[in-house]
Amino acid sequence: MRKYAWIFNVLIVLVMLLSACGQPTPAPTTAPPAATKAPEATKAPEATKAPEATDAPEATKAPEATEAPESKYKESPMLTAKVEAGELPPVDERLPINPMIIEPLVEQGQYGGEMRFGMVGTSATWGGMLFVAAWEHLTIWKADFSGVEPNLVESIDVSDDVTTFTFHMRKGMKWSDGVDFTADDIAFYIEDVLGDPDLSPNGPSADWIPTGQGADMKFEKIDDYTFRLTFPKPYGTFLYVLAQWQGRQFAQYPKHYLQQYHKKYNDKVDELVTADGTVADWMALFNKYGGGGWGDPEALYLYPEHPTLYPWMTTQPLGTGTEVKLERNPYYWKVDTAGNQLPYIDSILVTSYQDAESRTLAMLNGDIDALKDPGNDNRIIYHDAMAEGKPISIYYPKSDGANSNSVHFNQTISDTFKAGVFADINFRIGMSHAINREEIIEIVHNGQGTPAQVAPNNDGPLYTEGMDTQYIEYDPALATQYLDKVFTNGKDSEGYYLDDQGKRFEMIFTIQNDLSYGTTYVQVAELLIGYWDKVGVKATLNSIATDPYEVARKANTIECIIFTGEGGAGITPILDPRYYVPLHGYQAYFGRAWYAWRTNETPDVVQVEPPQWAKDAYAKYEEVLIQPTTEKQIEKMKVVLQEAKERFYVLGISRPGDMYYPYNSRLGGIPATWYDGWAEGVEKITYPEQWFIK
Repeated sequence: MRKYAWIFNVLIVLVMLLSACGQPTPAPTTAPPAATKAPEATKAPEATKAPEATDAPEATKAPEATEAPESKYKESPMLTAKVEAGELPPVDERLPINPMIIEPLVEQGQYGGEMRFGMVGTSATWGGMLFVAAWEHLTIWKADFSGVEPNLVESIDVSDDVTTFTFHMRKGMKWSDGVDFTADDIAFYIEDVLGDPDLSPNGPSADWIPTGQGADMKFEKIDDYTFRLTFPKPYGTFLYVLAQWQGRQFAQYPKHYLQQYHKKYNDKVDELVTADGTVADWMALFNKYGGGGWGDPEALYLYPEHPTLYPWMTTQPLGTGTEVKLERNPYYWKVDTAGNQLPYIDSILVTSYQDAESRTLAMLNGDIDALKDPGNDNRIIYHDAMAEGKPISIYYPKSDGANSNSVHFNQTISDTFKAGVFADINFRIGMSHAINREEIIEIVHNGQGTPAQVAPNNDGPLYTEGMDTQYIEYDPALATQYLDKVFTNGKDSEGYYLDDQGKRFEMIFTIQNDLSYGTTYVQVAELLIGYWDKVGVKATLNSIATDPYEVARKANTIECIIFTGEGGAGITPILDPRYYVPLHGYQAYFGRAWYAWRTNETPDVVQVEPPQWAKDAYAKYEEVLIQPTTEKQIEKMKVVLQEAKERFYVLGISRPGDMYYPYNSRLGGIPATWYDGWAEGVEKITYPEQWFIK
């Protein structure tokens, strides 16, 4: 048995480059009629009402608190005022016995102030709050990305065969409404959500559970603050997975709140369904307030009454307005090294702007302090503004990404000729040699980056010799030599290749044009279309928004697409191998319907059984996951990557240069650089709870 207390080491070489609501319906205020049947339900109100009781002996002793020893913890004056007004218990009673200690990354901050955040759109989550005001999982990446450590829990025991994980929770840790966070909350999530046949008709399934292991996974509540998960197969990467997006759900299911929407605990839940008026049954009602059935964090920003474990809690949702307001969580369970309860910042005001240009202007005028995805086109604008003395500070995080873009040709579409063309490695090699990467870097990426394929970073532990540099030379003549091997019917009078029917071969290049992190996709696609046109491959741009894109994705009609380039630094190629492993990734568009087949996606999503070689390639990746040590995982992953190099699944454009993040100069506590990416929670690895207003 191995003990993971405050540090769970990951042997990583740190080389990173930087990547990327409808109107809420108030939750029913009626107490669950079945509350008297569930002991937990009757305890929840007591946790918040106990300090107010006037007939309890403790209430008469309250004045004696002045004689108690001085607290070893400090808090925001905002909370002190509430304690003095009798609205909150003292800070010592709000913190767990052993709160998590965060060492300030720059300097110890000061309490107070409101951070002003700018977003575009209607989702506070994807507008940036997921990365700034959320992302609290069982484990968390250390700030230097050198490993993970316990976060929501105090320590973790791992069996030698990495099948059994015992989690020791923080005694006295509480939800934002003052109710204890215990193993009962985890049991509720595992047994009553994942294990409920109505909520999870296909059996226990979540993105942190290895495919096919949900049914045989075992959960055990040891005591109020200890629980155990046992998997049927070794799961060597589990603690890393928990620190990533996949680990979100362990902090999303407060039993005392959500049980009112659950049939097991409330036999009159149908009355709440009727009162709500927007859902058909209790399952839909539960998912509305409990994460949409897949762990959607948006509920925390739509329904202020939903208890949270995050640093800040919503006090005003967006609704039909333009602002979301968050206030510090008085029960937040982290302190700095001097005993100051975090966060430092009292509140966050999130403003939704009509468009990115309006938001940029607000940032330049000093009206907001931070934003997500500032836009590569604005890089020069922000630097010029800083040089002119505007209140802007620019930081340069490095990405864990392998490439600025990945280019996918879908081998699983129904058009068998096109699918065959896309599956031919000669086609992909030819299309790669037709790309003028230096020009794209200069025009689109402001000269930042170097030509490369999608591959682990050069000085990381998973670097595969030559994988990043193969087929990157811009050579139209060489491209033609490879393409001639694919299109045996030659070209038409205008120089375009012909298909098997003697007609011009033409593919549709689909681009999702409303992604905050994909603002350059259309521009890159237009350049690629021009390059490919010169060598005789006709492509037509189909620039669409999310809704029609989702229709095309489910129907599996996307032929060619641009997306991100994850899987570069450290061991991220193991944790996010979507472009190296067929059948793995939701966004691995080169084999989109294979993934749908493996995960048995919903009936409205097209599934295609993969060829045996693809199944075998995925099986090799599964061997990586069961290894008990990072060294052995790396060893096995190198085999997977060598095959990915040889099969050349996707095309890349360039290694991304350092990204830039503009913040208002009044924000403190932000490190000069960090390792940024989806795996790390973007800005979460900078611990925004220790940011402060200067």
